[in-house]
Amino acid sequence: MFRTSRRAALGLTALATVASTIALAVPAQAAPLPAWPAAGRLPSGCDISSALLTPTINYFFTDPGQPTIPSVHIGSGSSNITVLPPAGAAMNVDVRAVENCSGVRQALAYVSHNGAYSGSDVLNPPAADAFGGTWSENLVALQGGVEGATRPDSGVGYYQMIIAGAARRYDSFTLDGDFKVVGTPVDSATASIFSVGPWSATRFYALRATTLSNALSATKLKKGKTVKATAQLKMATNAGYVADAGARVVVQTKVGKGKWVTNATLTANASGVVTYAFVLSATTQVRFVHNRVLSGNFTNGAVSAIKTVTRI
Repeated sequence: MFRTSRRAALGLTALATVASTIALAVPAQAAPLPAWPAAGRLPSGCDISSALLTPTINYFFTDPGQPTIPSVHIGSGSSNITVLPPAGAAMNVDVRAVENCSGVRQALAYVSHNGAYSGSDVLNPPAADAFGGTWSENLVALQGGVEGATRPDSGVGYYQMIIAGAARRYDSFTLDGDFKVVGTPVDSATASIFSVGPWSATRFYALRATTLSNALSATKLKKGKTVKATAQLKMATNAGYVADAGARVVVQTKVGKGKWVTNATLTANASGVVTYAFVLSATTQVRFVHNRVLSGNFTNGAVSAIKTVTRI
């Protein structure tokens, strides 16, 4: 597949210039374009240049349109958040391209990572819908690597689709009376139209997975005795989970059927450990909470197991 060799940050004007030089042809490695629907399809947004009514009905269409890009996505699943364990997770770059006359011939994407240009590629076509389907590529492959998982140490942060583009499929084509393709359509020679949209400002996050433990100094105590709760926060790296030193951890307690109450916000030490001591007045549940961090170490949120100290 085509991949740009530039990896430096580029402005929108420069990116548009680079984008305009990409060849229209779908790469040989890509999956084939979906065929015109076997049941026929009545196109919209087309000009009928002429029609032949006898001895058989044939409609001759020209396509003056260009695809639109209503939505994009970067990540795993449908969420804007992808969580990366040590082994990483496969993230996809998706562009939905819509062209209701002849369909979409090619779609491309330009992606940034933490505000810097990260890569671009021709995307793989949808399996069936060439008129409004989603074109995709693995994020690592788009960045110039071998298709695979995005790993924590190099992959965390935020991604944006800074530019997307697409080209229509045909310049002209013929349909029979059932709106099935007759003969060989004329492939479009028009370059892809590149655009930015509201989606250009959307951030898609890749966050380190986290673990958060919870341990109590005692599980049964008399009223007035001191309980010490200890937690350790760890975050994912390529080598495994390590202490998230300096991270914030909230400690919460709940007495009886009451609500969870936040008692303190603690800072993890070099070992990722926080401690909280309190005087027992009644049977109490304890938990620790680490809120999602969308900067710095880019860590996912975590809630520890709930531990109970019973008043005796």
